[in-house]
Amino acid sequence: MSSVKMLKDYLINDGNGFLLNADNNGKTIMLSGSWGVGKTHFWNNEILQGQKGLLEQLKDKACIYISLYGTDSLESLKKEVLIKASIDREKENSLLSKEVSTFGFDALSSISNSDLDIGKVLNTFKDLDHSIKSKKGSKKLQDGGIICFDDFERKSNDIDLNDLFGFISQLALEYNCKVVIILNSDVFEGQEANVFKAVKEKTVNKFFHFEPTIEELFNSVSKNKKYNRIESYKEEILHVIEETKELNARIYMQILDNCLEWINAEYDKTVIRSLILCTIFFVKNHYTFAYVTDKKGEKVYELIENFIENYEIAHYIRNIFPQHAPQVNSNEIIHLISSNINKKTKDNNGIEKSDEYYVLANKILKDNGKLFSDFYHYEYILDINLKFDNEVAQEINQFVKTGILPKK
Repeated sequence: MSSVKMLKDYLINDGNGFLLNADNNGKTIMLSGSWGVGKTHFWNNEILQGQKGLLEQLKDKACIYISLYGTDSLESLKKEVLIKASIDREKENSLLSKEVSTFGFDALSSISNSDLDIGKVLNTFKDLDHSIKSKKGSKKLQDGGIICFDDFERKSNDIDLNDLFGFISQLALEYNCKVVIILNSDVFEGQEANVFKAVKEKTVNKFFHFEPTIEELFNSVSKNKKYNRIESYKEEILHVIEETKELNARIYMQILDNCLEWINAEYDKTVIRSLILCTIFFVKNHYTFAYVTDKKGEKVYELIENFIENYEIAHYIRNIFPQHAPQVNSNEIIHLISSNINKKTKDNNGIEKSDEYYVLANKILKDNGKLFSDFYHYEYILDINLKFDNEVAQEINQFVKTGILPKK
């Protein structure tokens, strides 16, 4: 059984999963994992809305999702929790639920007296004290409701992390509900990282680590109905992604969308591999494999031309990279360049190198090492196969860069 399937079964299996067991009320649960591995996608599509998901099994209790994006106070956060809990799955208030999720309660309160539809709906909830007194939201959370908090990395700096975790812990205890925290393993830095280490031990009762395989994540993303039109290409797409070892749901969606548009527009279907590799490289580095004409009238990759102010680095990328592939792997290539630059006393034109030159060269390598390493890996190890003067290569680069694919 796959790790994702095991986690799903553990959490919500047929009314007896961890999130449905009353013994776990009052607990705070953390779902962590690397950035981009699809934690939010897993929660929304497999745990909440999947077959026998929480929305199907939790009939009388609130099960709400809260993004911390833009939230700048615990007071407004509590308002959002109670309002969303009070209107959870009520069709007549679906508009309000959606808008509160997007903009937050405080922002929407400013238009509660307007003639807009959302303003009219908000009038019903303008008196928050009345909402609290009615205990509608509290009742739907009490003894078994579920609150999921996400987007910790996008919270306002106005919210103290220690206070936030204290607030989350208090919610779980006050309502005897379960609180789920979704966050990246390395979301906090500096002082906040130290605070997080301390508070999570006091706040979190259960830890889950979400670590799907490439195939598991791809299958989860690609089962969207719109991708049924490229069903016969999914095996090839997955194989290329596995070559790159990239594990990122957003990148997979971009790949699938680009392949779908490319195939629907009846472009050359034999170059899907190059399209996939170019898409990944662009999403990660904001460069394509497009070329330009240099001062000598020769065609070079646009990426190389952008670093021509440091001739030696451009020289390595253009001339030395091909000589070392595939014997030298992409993790070693930057170290190789650095070693050669720093041991030489003259540049490739025979001119004595100044101290400023070393400083500039090493700064360029430090700032762009991942870009150079990826370029080497995709061009010379994976062989993206986008050759100069190739019309299809130009079409791929232009499509990936601009997002526009002219109809044939």
